[in-house]
Amino acid sequence: MTTEHRRQCRNALWNWGLIEQQPDVRNACWAYAMQQTAAYYERTDPIRSGIIRERYRHHLTEEQVVERLHIGRTTYQKANSDLLSTLAVYAAQIGALS
Repeated sequence: MTTEHRRQCRNALWNWGLIEQQPDVRNACWAYAMQQTAAYYERTDPIRSGIIRERYRHHLTEEQVVERLHIGRTTYQKANSDLLSTLAVYAAQIGALS
């Protein structure tokens, strides 16, 4: 994943609510990729699922997420990096990444 892909994924997650409200093809692709990522982590990993929920859906700060999930900063950073990579895979599969 390139730095630009990481930026696009982070931006999409941060603007998830807006993306779901604006029905165009590109936004629909991103919404689908984010839903797939969230569903995957709901089934497999409570930490990454919690980061999606708390950081990107509720817009809490990194510090607040670390506190709420009872994890360390390094764990947060690794998990966040992993979930961005997972989102990039789903987004690439449907052509959302440019």
